Amino acid sequence: MLAITDRVPTGWFAGILTALFLSVTAVFGGLSAVAVPPVPDIAAGTEHRNDQFALTVERAVLIDELPGSGTSVSDGQRVLALVVSVENVWDRALAASGDAGVADAVSVAELGGATANAVARIDDATVAPYLQPGVPAELVLTWAVDPATFAAGDVLHVDLLDFTSYTGQLVTYGESWIDPVVGARTTVEISDVGAGADSASGSESGSGSSEESSG
Repeated sequence: MLAITDRVPTGWFAGILTALFLSVTAVFGGLSAVAVPPVPDIAAGTEHRNDQFALTVERAVLIDELPGSGTSVSDGQRVLALVVSVENVWDRALAASGDAGVADAVSVAELGGATANAVARIDDATVAPYLQPGVPAELVLTWAVDPATFAAGDVLHVDLLDFTSYTGQLVTYGESWIDPVVGARTTVEISDVGAGADSASGSESGSGSSEESSG
């Protein structure tokens, strides 16, 4: 005669053992929750590094318009600009815009987490640049905002998001970055530079007057 274990499918034993385990843990208060480490708060100007980027939020500026940034404004709107130093720490080029780019990795609470309208390099005004591995770049993320939304001295709460690398198999192929989580938080105070260019030209004309009077 066959033993009982010979006639019972092996999968049943796994199910029975799982049920017994859950019953025992329920008696002793259930499964222990895994402790989630707190999100670190870092000062503006402090680097946060993940598998993609080394990110440093430098400053926030409110300006009437910012030509070359990739963001245009309608009547009455202004530009909120967030200056971020970035280094690609991955082993191949990464996009500053698009899925899981720098724009997706920087989330401003006061804007409801809305992705920046545009990302551009500060040195040459390239919009939506690709970042080469190990080459630091200073980027400006910009949003068109209504004039009453922000003022000088307002504080922005900025989340820096970490993504996980995923390599697709079977149905999907290629590498992608998924599952964003907040890796660090920082705050930065807004400076209002008005028209920007007008202020600069005013300084130049003032400098010229000094030279004339000294001559």
